[in-house]
Amino acid sequence: MAQASDRSGRMQAAAPTQLPPSMRDRVPFLLFRASQASLALANQMLAEIALCARQVGILTMVTELEPMTQKALADALRIDRTTMVALLDDLEAKGYVARQRHPRDRRAFLVHPTGPGRAAKIDAVRILDEQQQRFLAPLTPAERRQLAVLLKRLHRLPAPDK
Repeated sequence: MAQASDRSGRMQAAAPTQLPPSMRDRVPFLLFRASQASLALANQMLAEIALCARQVGILTMVTELEPMTQKALADALRIDRTTMVALLDDLEAKGYVARQRHPRDRRAFLVHPTGPGRAAKIDAVRILDEQQQRFLAPLTPAERRQLAVLLKRLHRLPAPDK
């Protein structure tokens, strides 16, 4: 929900804007809005451990799969290179990842998790489990399962041609 400040500078929820039917009934728009709301809640909850959802994605990839290059991470998570560097700089400053030269490509760096990074990922997954429960609370267990099935089906669709 949007926020506005009153005369004293305090933040207040702004009145929701009425959307035209061509937007409020369009499934891609609804998916986008739901994604925004879920991401905002995830980032708000992850702030307790000084991480954001994108950083948790990076930690998850390098702890559950294998050390990866910055480029492979950026491609897999669909994060632009500049943003990826900033996210990795912050994770490295926190001691959660280490970048090392790729043994077969001296231009590339492999991102490795550290012990504290593995622990932070475990804490983050616990928080994201709670975030998922809160976000999906309006749905019944059967609706949650059906939503997951449908979203996985859409996720498997080939990328559109550019």
